[in-house]
Amino acid sequence: MSLTSVIIKHIIAILAMPHKIGDKIIRAQSILAKLTNNATFPVAGWPANVVTLAQFGIDVTALVNAETAVKNRTGTSAARNAALATVMTDLRSLLYMVQLKADANLSNAASIITSAGFAVKTAAIKQKQKNDAKNTEVLGKVLLTAEGSGHHEWQMSKDKVAITSLSPTSVAHTFVSGLHTGDVWYFRNHKVNTPKITYNWSSWIELTVGSGGKNTGKGGGNGLNTGSVAASSNE
Repeated sequence: MSLTSVIIKHIIAILAMPHKIGDKIIRAQSILAKLTNNATFPVAGWPANVVTLAQFGIDVTALVNAETAVKNRTGTSAARNAALATVMTDLRSLLYMVQLKADANLSNAASIITSAGFAVKTAAIKQKQKNDAKNTEVLGKVLLTAEGSGHHEWQMSKDKVAITSLSPTSVAHTFVSGLHTGDVWYFRNHKVNTPKITYNWSSWIELTVGSGGKNTGKGGGNGLNTGSVAASSNE
């Protein structure tokens, strides 16, 4: 499989408000309850540009009273709708805060959003693959990617002078294994088309070997080239 494009999943917080006014009130009350004493959103660190939890509570109570008045025929739908509009504005303000927190903690984004009472939506964003080097979930194993598709040749170096050539691939990615955690390596690639016309080498890409980042690619194997320090494959 060629990784000529990269699918990035973005976790998004959404209101998912129901249609009936009574259900809207229950939803707002649920979000208020889940944000109260929520360790992820401490009052001490509350953003200045976001409605306070205390004000949100006041506005939700006002909506409840306005809806009760409509049912008892002692209030107007216009007043109730105005109270609802205020609560919806509050919810959008809170949603903004929750999304920022989720974006800053991607590994826990979904749980952060649900802990605040909001719903989760996953959006898949397709981006063009670029020349890059990333650590995988396996210590000492690195994923290399290249722009475009087709055959590529790969090189690695610790000082950009002494260069190790890796196994060429028929796809635009490869893996390098057996590297030592904490070492700094430089990687580059260039494309080779079918008539063996070669392209310029990409710029060197610096990477400190470690652990992290999901292993994103699999493809056909092409044998190993152990060179002096590592093994490469395009799996």
